[in-house]
Amino acid sequence: MISISEMKAKVKALVEDLTGLKAYFDLVPNNIKTGVLITRQATEFSGRTVDGEAHVAHHGFEVFIFSFQSAESCDAPTDKLINAADGKYSKDFRLIMVNSITPTEYDPEVGFWGNVISMEFVER
Repeated sequence: MISISEMKAKVKALVEDLTGLKAYFDLVPNNIKTGVLITRQATEFSGRTVDGEAHVAHHGFEVFIFSFQSAESCDAPTDKLINAADGKYSKDFRLIMVNSITPTEYDPEVGFWGNVISMEFVER
């Protein structure tokens, strides 16, 4: 099993590559107009690997795509991420699954558009 910091770095790199947006964990700088905030939800284990010694790790993350400009600024990167990742694998992940997506909504108190994609990443 890889460390949580390594997993976070791999998820961040994948999300940035697929959306074309800068991604952040926990805090977003003030000057960002459109970007991605990633939060780690949980790590769960299911079964064992082929060798029978290590559990298969499933890492849950929420990917919040936001924009202070328009809903379309959120929708296009969301579509790219889902189309390129859901049910797929990569060099770093055995499987990537999209568990849920919230529709893009406007928050008038803060003044931005945003949606949340709940994703699960299975280690190789």
